[in-house]
Amino acid sequence: MATIFETLQEKTGLPCVYSHFKDPVKPPFIAYIGQGQDYDGADNTYPWRENRYQVEYYFTKKNERNEAAIEEALLGNGYNYTKSEDVFIEEENVFVIYYQI
Repeated sequence: MATIFETLQEKTGLPCVYSHFKDPVKPPFIAYIGQGQDYDGADNTYPWRENRYQVEYYFTKKNERNEAAIEEALLGNGYNYTKSEDVFIEEENVFVIYYQI
């Protein structure tokens, strides 16, 4: 399985970063951050581990092709997700969609 960065950067062609960019970047772009880990096991072993992430897609103009590219990249690389509505961040004059994976 490709890493989440490889999945998002290489498969979508959108700028992508963990947490935040050092310098301002114009939307559209993707930022993601770790949200912990789920695991399951018995007898002091953990045979199943899964990292959780929040993927944030920032944009100023609705582009369903970009959303489809993100979603196809995630699903195509074994990442299941839930998707938020379009959220407008007034102080930044930008929209964001949150993907929980």
